[in-house]
Amino acid sequence: MDLGYKDKVVLITGSGSGIGQNMAVAFAREGARVAVNDIAADGIEATLGMIDEAGGTGMAAPCDITDPDTVAAMIVAVEQQWGRVDVLVNNAAVMTKHALFLEKSIEQCDQEIRVTLYGTINCVRAVLPGMIERSYGKIVNIATDAARIGQEREAVYAAAKGGVISFSKSVAKEVGKNNVNVNVVSPGATNSPMRNGILDKMRESMGEERVAAREEKVKRVYPLRRIGEMEDVSNAVLYLASDRGRHVTGQVLSVNGGFAMV
Repeated sequence: MDLGYKDKVVLITGSGSGIGQNMAVAFAREGARVAVNDIAADGIEATLGMIDEAGGTGMAAPCDITDPDTVAAMIVAVEQQWGRVDVLVNNAAVMTKHALFLEKSIEQCDQEIRVTLYGTINCVRAVLPGMIERSYGKIVNIATDAARIGQEREAVYAAAKGGVISFSKSVAKEVGKNNVNVNVVSPGATNSPMRNGILDKMRESMGEERVAAREEKVKRVYPLRRIGEMEDVSNAVLYLASDRGRHVTGQVLSVNGGFAMV
């Protein structure tokens, strides 16, 4: 199925690794030109190499998304290179550590909110004027089902992602008349570097055998009996950011194997 991405310009935040990197390559394979954002230069280079191997076109778009001025300059750079931004995917987020709320410092909580929520707001603020002027744009923000149903040891991260959901719905109502779609993809447990890092720390404290047993229990609460893969998230984003999803806006699509049917 041709999703119509040939020569479309896609900017993905936090695409130097993990799910963001997977999405960047997926868009490139569909023919899009992909601006790769991250704060890690080596991550950007790795993703650009993967895009090149996939036969796609990419450019580096480094910046700290918590700084509105730097974000604005990044959008200008992409527009100077390719003329516009057709699709924005806000994927960048931070979970400082997987811990109970009272075990996290105020500084750690602040960082999670600044990157996850304010970073998304800054990027949307920077791209919207151009999208409105052109009467075309697709914004997909990545949340988490922890924001929809709650999750211990992720309280502030979930709160920031909950803000992303509310923000997305509200902006969707404001810019629908300008032919700009704003949607949310909300993954459940996904085999990503973030999740695998948490599992590695659990193995250090619990041991391999207990973690493996725990993973089997986790799978049993998913109707599809599997943990999601990064491409499952990418496929949902590809649909919502395409013209195939032109009549979908202000929606939250959970990609979670049926774990939470909100």
